[in-house]
Amino acid sequence: MIRRLFQLNTLYILIAIIAVGILLIPRFIEGFHLQSKGISYVTSNMNDFYHKTFPLEGKYTVEINVDDLKSNEGKVLFEDSENQIHVTKVTRSDSGYEVIFSSNGSYDADGATLVSGLEHARSNNSLTSHFKAKAEAMYNGKTFEGSPSGSSGFNNQDGDQFGFHLPIPKHTKKINGKEEPTIKVMVTHLQVNIWARKPK
Repeated sequence: MIRRLFQLNTLYILIAIIAVGILLIPRFIEGFHLQSKGISYVTSNMNDFYHKTFPLEGKYTVEINVDDLKSNEGKVLFEDSENQIHVTKVTRSDSGYEVIFSSNGSYDADGATLVSGLEHARSNNSLTSHFKAKAEAMYNGKTFEGSPSGSSGFNNQDGDQFGFHLPIPKHTKKINGKEEPTIKVMVTHLQVNIWARKPK
């Protein structure tokens, strides 16, 4: 009798372990994908998450040091509790400057959020993006309108990249005989991209 009860208890324990395993294994698999793929796991999962984008109001400014281009890397254009946009690279050419920004968002098993210059969308069961942000630069008392220089999808763990070409010629009219050491870059029409898990 005792042996039979022991066998039944063992069976119940095994059943409980199997049941818990069935419940937890999908979470473990999802956690692995989140760690390995980052935000792209959420954004590409069209079956489990829905997506919405809306424009962010306001003008956001960052100052670019033209005397030391590398020193601009890491300067923050936008930041809130879950998102950041910062300067990744600044280059100079005969036609002006190119400023590249990286957008870093947040993600977990329930969804993701990303503030970017890009509107991410779904089209024909695939991901696409639209360059929405606009930029202008002020330098030596003049205003120059920027144009998109390129963008990339989710090429890093938690975000994307977008850049502007600023058509500032090498020789602009100086103020009081001196050339300003900084370019003030102002960006508008940033986009808030949100992915949320669909209710089951």
